[in-house]
Amino acid sequence: MTSDSHGNREGQLMEPGTEPPVAAPARPPIGALLFCAALFLVGAVYLGIVAWRFVHPPESDIPPQRDIAAEAKQYIRETKPAPLSEPLTKILADAQNVHFDSYQHSLVGKPAPEFTRKDVNGNPWSLKDALAKGPVVVVVYLGYHCNHCVGQLFGIEEDYKYFRELGSEVVAVSPDTVKQTKDSYAKYQPFSFPVLSDHDNSISEAYGVYTAAKDGKSEDLKHGTFVVDQQGIVRWAAFGPTPFGHNETLLYELAKIQKMSR
Repeated sequence: MTSDSHGNREGQLMEPGTEPPVAAPARPPIGALLFCAALFLVGAVYLGIVAWRFVHPPESDIPPQRDIAAEAKQYIRETKPAPLSEPLTKILADAQNVHFDSYQHSLVGKPAPEFTRKDVNGNPWSLKDALAKGPVVVVVYLGYHCNHCVGQLFGIEEDYKYFRELGSEVVAVSPDTVKQTKDSYAKYQPFSFPVLSDHDNSISEAYGVYTAAKDGKSEDLKHGTFVVDQQGIVRWAAFGPTPFGHNETLLYELAKIQKMSR
């Protein structure tokens, strides 16, 4: 037998039936295992905290509830100093000098589209039946989420007695469902005039203030206010991105209709 310079023997014969020695597998350091376990535990705790915060957000993270009625009334006072309080004859005399002419609209001078809907109490309301009693102001608004829209309704509400004095009615329609309107009534207050659901926007489309989504363009709903005489003809109209809030003009137009019918 020969040996190399390091003392290793070459060519040493092994006894029959013996296995060559196998090296024991290397074991990871205990410190590394503990470190990985600690990281896993920290991650699990963090995910648990995130999940808890998601399900139970602290009060500071919850957006405050909007008071649409308060916002609407504030909007009214910014655009209208106070409810009308003069005698109707004085209001109409002043409006003769200061009023808004009808906007250019395809329905002016033409029959108003007929519609029938159930009110918040489930009772049917139709334009035709209302016109049998007097002229009607049709208001299209965007819904109770819009403080400017509701501001128009509150503005009409506080002057509503003058509309009734002229023998006319006001009706408001929006995409809100009947339940949404009832819930808003319960949270804030009901209106004296009917508020109807136009959930499919068919009324607003018939009155030319709604365009359905098409060719990549989003749907478009505008505010609209229409004065309809007892013959069912639209005599005055306003529409646009903001509601029409000059009730003196509406009363003036209704008074003109009454004089025309005499």
